Amino acid sequence: MGIFLSLGKIRRMLTTPGLVELLAMVASDPSTDAALNQLTASALDLTGSRNAMIARLNEERGVLELRHGVGPEWDKQGANVEIDLDLSGGIVAYVAATGATVFIGNVAEDPRYRNLFETTHSEIAVPIRDASGRIRAVLNAESDRLNAYGPDQAKVCEAIASMAAILLERADSLIREKALIAVGSALDHAESEEEILEQVITVASDVLRFQACSIFLMDAASERFVLRATVGRLQDRLNEIGYKKGEGCTGWVCEMGKPMRLDQPQQDPRWRGRFLEFPSDQIASFLAVPILLRGHCIGAIRVIRRVSENEYLDTRFSDSDQRVLQAIADQLAVGLDSIRAVEKQIQSERMIAWGELSAKSSHMIGNRVFALKGDVNELKYIVSQPSLNRVRLEECQASLNANVTRIEEILQDFRDFVSATKIERAPADLNHLVRETLHEVFPKRSEVQLTASLNDPLPAVYVDAKRIRRAISELIENSMNFMEKGSLTVATQEATGSQVATARASRGRSYVALEVADTGPGVDVDRKETIFQPFHSSRVKGMGLGLSIVKGIIDAHGGQIVETGEPGQGARFLILLPTAERPRIGESEIAETEES
Repeated sequence: MGIFLSLGKIRRMLTTPGLVELLAMVASDPSTDAALNQLTASALDLTGSRNAMIARLNEERGVLELRHGVGPEWDKQGANVEIDLDLSGGIVAYVAATGATVFIGNVAEDPRYRNLFETTHSEIAVPIRDASGRIRAVLNAESDRLNAYGPDQAKVCEAIASMAAILLERADSLIREKALIAVGSALDHAESEEEILEQVITVASDVLRFQACSIFLMDAASERFVLRATVGRLQDRLNEIGYKKGEGCTGWVCEMGKPMRLDQPQQDPRWRGRFLEFPSDQIASFLAVPILLRGHCIGAIRVIRRVSENEYLDTRFSDSDQRVLQAIADQLAVGLDSIRAVEKQIQSERMIAWGELSAKSSHMIGNRVFALKGDVNELKYIVSQPSLNRVRLEECQASLNANVTRIEEILQDFRDFVSATKIERAPADLNHLVRETLHEVFPKRSEVQLTASLNDPLPAVYVDAKRIRRAISELIENSMNFMEKGSLTVATQEATGSQVATARASRGRSYVALEVADTGPGVDVDRKETIFQPFHSSRVKGMGLGLSIVKGIIDAHGGQIVETGEPGQGARFLILLPTAERPRIGESEIAETEES
């Protein structure tokens, strides 16, 4: 938090009746709005005014909003008055535009005055600045007496304005703290680089209110820092454009591993004006911070503000903006490192499985090719005979067909295993996917009784619908292969705490649960973990990849799958899939923070 009170101001406050108590009161009030209202009331009392107000600057709209006030006329008129930020908008607007303290003995003689209350004859207005010297608000007091204000009242108002500045900075700090918590939460739950980058962009642009935000990451293949996420017109150029080390201001940040903050960046010799969210001549301020991992720069986060149509609106980035953006970049570096380590481990495990799969499939295909060669020799012998033996020819054709079909099945298993983790997500209704799958794969005539217990409505899931249907169908077919008759139950619901604990899923996010339970022989305790590994199958048919493919699909979606049935009483597979609602901080939370 910035400290805005000089030693001189502190001494004056400590010797001014009422200000010491006021300082203690507002410092202990957790509500920013309530504390600002108290400051406004104190300004009224300590200056002997009739009405007092605080107008807060809305930087996005370029207006001053009268949100805090006290006095007879204020109580009648109420809040929600807006004042345009320009020199013709009255005394409050003039102070916000120039940063000057103004007190007027007779408002009727001042051309800057704009009538708000009929009772006003004299007025004082003091700017409220942040730690960077930017105007955040204006404290205004009005009297029904002429020449009611002088240097003494100005000192009181300036002291109160300093307190208000601290309160506004405290409110900003709470918002930024929530933003950092939101980023940290997103990093904890993210399952891919894309998900991490999306969350960081959301927080940086929405919560911190930068007008454009882009993230560039090092691409080893092209030796460039490539655009991976953005808010702005560069959206259709993701993974396409990028900067070499030292190229332009963004490339300089990536090469040097140091932040850069510029007002009127076009005047900087490093500026190139390439790959911008806005045309170069529309950019007022530029801020970029490095993404550092173990001392090496792996990218940069860049934010930009446009030139405002209002010449009196301060568009500069502050020290606080730079600090919080760097904190986000540091969190992002840790998140990316974690995700990449997991992906590397998964890739390593799948390469081992790939080797086993290649060896086993090669052996199985080799056996079928040997059988095919026998069929071909038999076919050659049959057609070389003087008379064609149709029975033997049909037997040979059937054998050829069976062996070719088996080779196709092996190759399909191979392809399914490889592609299980390649997903394209979109919002989906899990119940709809379950109904579609049951309609497609469950036999129309079966001695197995099907029960579908689907809890409607469910939160949406963000999944690859084709892959999830494949996972469900594999589980259903797996159950059917172990039962000639019995019952199969497919159930969905919002995941309970016990289900989250059973599946060892993260407690920091919400899930939907899918259970597939049967009355077959069940799974022995010592096989509950190994059934999801490649080639572990008690069935004669297939390569033992079915449950491994299911686990690959669920893992790729950031979900969990476990087998929870009792041996001898049937298998029970529990799947948890994260809901499409991701942790983030939004406008309602910002408003709540300002009022708290």
